Amino acid sequence: MRRFLVKVATKLGLYGFIVKVANKIIDAREARAISKRGVDVLVKVDKLMRARNAKAFFNYGLLLGAYREKNFIPYDHDIDFGMLASERPDDMVDYLKQNGFKFIRQMYIKENGYITIDQFKYDGVHVDFYYLYDYNEDRLVCYAPRRHEYKDWRTANETDGFPTFLFTSKKCGFSEKEFLGHKFYMPDETESWLQDFYGEDFMTPIKDWSPKSETVRKTGIIPYTHCRQYRRVDL
Repeated sequence: MRRFLVKVATKLGLYGFIVKVANKIIDAREARAISKRGVDVLVKVDKLMRARNAKAFFNYGLLLGAYREKNFIPYDHDIDFGMLASERPDDMVDYLKQNGFKFIRQMYIKENGYITIDQFKYDGVHVDFYYLYDYNEDRLVCYAPRRHEYKDWRTANETDGFPTFLFTSKKCGFSEKEFLGHKFYMPDETESWLQDFYGEDFMTPIKDWSPKSETVRKTGIIPYTHCRQYRRVDL
């Protein structure tokens, strides 16, 4: 039934509009979950990753909120962690599932097997883990798939994959910093990371910010002709 409805909506040119409306409803619900239970989820993730000698550090919207608002961004609908790919536990998915997390999906680059993101939910809070790889001597790279503009993700998996942003960040250490009464890992070069991702004006809140319309970007877009993103079918 779902595939049929998607095909009908696509033929009528309504797929993008329907997805946009549905996502706004879902995002609002998940933002409320973060405001209520976000800290508890952060503490749980931090404890679990420390037990595996892995640093799950604040990244993207979570890092921006911690730096700019000293809190969660009110309209942020997910929690973004970064992790060095070399530190990712081999049993990451099973490990978190055993500890109460619901596994949503995993994205990886088919051509080289790089796992780029693991997505979970815990107590209604959406949690993303982005993995960073060596880019060159000075920078790390993170592959960030974005929603396909007009295709359902299942259809995109079977055809041309997902458009993918390539974000690079300055290599640095990760130190414990205070956030809402607890200490979590954050990049030592926090300001540089935020500037690279959000642009020079990252201290100015933009509710509907999107990297697609960002003009002060230092990163490029990997053509999906050679960087296709798929969901692993064996998990």
